[in-house]
Amino acid sequence: MVDPSTDPYSARARRIRWIAVAVGLALLWAALHMIRGGRIGPGLLSERFDQVPNRPLGVVLSEKLPVRRELIGSIQSRVPVEAASRVSARVIEITVRAGDRLKRDQVIVTLDAHDLGAQVAQAQGQLAAAQGELSRATADEKRFSALFARGSVTASEHDAAEAAYRGAAGRVAQAQAAVAAARAGLDYATVRSPVDGVVVERLTEPGDMAMPGKPLVRLYDANALRVELQVPEDLARYIETATPLEVRVDATGAVYNTPVSEIVPASDPASRSFLVRAPLPSGQRLQPGMFARATFTAGSEVVLTMPRGAVEQVGQLETVRVYSEGRIQTRMVSLGRRFGDRIEVLAGLQPGDQVILDSVGTADR
Repeated sequence: MVDPSTDPYSARARRIRWIAVAVGLALLWAALHMIRGGRIGPGLLSERFDQVPNRPLGVVLSEKLPVRRELIGSIQSRVPVEAASRVSARVIEITVRAGDRLKRDQVIVTLDAHDLGAQVAQAQGQLAAAQGELSRATADEKRFSALFARGSVTASEHDAAEAAYRGAAGRVAQAQAAVAAARAGLDYATVRSPVDGVVVERLTEPGDMAMPGKPLVRLYDANALRVELQVPEDLARYIETATPLEVRVDATGAVYNTPVSEIVPASDPASRSFLVRAPLPSGQRLQPGMFARATFTAGSEVVLTMPRGAVEQVGQLETVRVYSEGRIQTRMVSLGRRFGDRIEVLAGLQPGDQVILDSVGTADR
């Protein structure tokens, strides 16, 4: 019987089996490698190129940029106006409604002027009586002066005539003032607009009683508008008089560049904010109460940025293609604020990385 350990045929068979196993393992590894050849780790897609891509490249930069902050507020009139009566009289007619545009001295309200006309007539009658008395006193004073010069009357009689003349002259002046006041009261029966403005609200109706100082119509000066902004306490240190603001009014889509003109030196205890005002131009379809937002520069900070044209949207994800040493990798990135044609990079890139730009154009990205 042949010993298997010394049988040459048996040893060769074992070597053949080992070789077959090794070849099988090699083929299995090659097959797995081909199957998994297109896969990557999570968040990274890579592809090897033999030449530089035919699209422009941008560079990721670490830049010191100004920090822009936004404030919210509203449009208000610098000169709110309340047209009121100066006399007590009943309202006969009101000629304006909310939204009407008025010219200076345009009639707003007409009051009952019968009593005021009677007061003018009474004052004129008193003036006529005073003027008659002054005429008699003037004649007496002249006569007594002539008699006193000839020694026909005493000094006491002459002084009495002069005193009567001066008293009559004073009563005439008083009566003239009364006539002027009565006529002014009659003029006040017609209430006119004190400015070129727009009616906000009418506060009276025909038949109501107008009283001195009681507003009849509320309006605003269309040529004196401003923006009023709420500034949080933590941003107040960046705001001072003449600080430039960029004000946007959403209702009109207009943007205005204007400096801060006024800072109220007291914080609102409820909102913990300061009130800041800045003028706005007239004739721009602006109206009090419109919502406004303003941006301004509040210091600076170092920010990592890249061209906005490198950003590609994949569903809800934002990606960029990075070129390095002949290889293009697609990376997911986290982005922040926009700075003109560049955008802040929060994660996913490093300073100096080269990113491939979209050749079609990225103005709206």
